[in-house]
Amino acid sequence: MKTILKALVGSHLYGLDTEFSDHDYLGIFVRPTEDVLGLFNNEETYVTKDPDFTQHEVKKFISLASQGNPTVLELLFVPSYEILTNEGRLLVENRDLFLSQHIRKTFGGYAVQQARKLQQREAEGMEGFNPAVKNRYAKHARHCFRLMRQGRILLETGVLNPKLDNPEEYFAIGELPSDELIAKFEAEFSEFNLVKSVLPMEPAWKKLNEVLIEIRRSN
Repeated sequence: MKTILKALVGSHLYGLDTEFSDHDYLGIFVRPTEDVLGLFNNEETYVTKDPDFTQHEVKKFISLASQGNPTVLELLFVPSYEILTNEGRLLVENRDLFLSQHIRKTFGGYAVQQARKLQQREAEGMEGFNPAVKNRYAKHARHCFRLMRQGRILLETGVLNPKLDNPEEYFAIGELPSDELIAKFEAEFSEFNLVKSVLPMEPAWKKLNEVLIEIRRSN
């Protein structure tokens, strides 16, 4: 198994890490073409611990990223890599091929859907929650709002910058009661839906296929 791209992701990438934050890594590996064509050794994802490291086989990665999966797509936009091979560089240099208006759903739609679920927390009684549960609420709220903001910028400019310029604002959002949080999300989502995008309706499927074939030929 050959790793072609690996980077630190998660809260440390966004600038939202605390003393309790784990180090999370995401990567891409290439399985030898002989294995891909055969019956065996076709696992598409590997997850290891200490530290947490998730790797997707290149075909699965291309599929997820081109669908606008936020967690996967951001790997192509991080500021630095621990592993960056020629194949990995080929993906990064062609990251614009992955972008499309699918992210309206995967960034904005997903974020507001998840934020609405947080209302259930108040109904259950946030004051009765232990600190660990409250921390998860705050972290989830930050995650949802970050997706909304980054998705909007990506639609408007075609650029994804995972590192946040104003992490303090996101920590403050995580402390809002659910009614205020949802009102903020709904207002943001209304603007999100009206954004005029520079992105195409679909990814550049044919060119992405050519990139995958080029990577396969070298392995």
